[in-house]
Amino acid sequence: MGTKVKPVQPTEIKDKNIVREVIEQIRKPVPLSIEKKLKKEDELIMKFFK
Repeated sequence: MGTKVKPVQPTEIKDKNIVREVIEQIRKPVPLSIEKKLKKEDELIMKFFK
């Protein structure tokens, strides 16, 4: 016996300002301090896996 699946409608975003703000935040470059911190954490993680 199969089950019927209802098709999902895409969400429509009515407020274009919210969309622009989200896109701005995504495109924003990562600060150097955070990049350095992530690099140190990556090195520590790789040491544990060796």
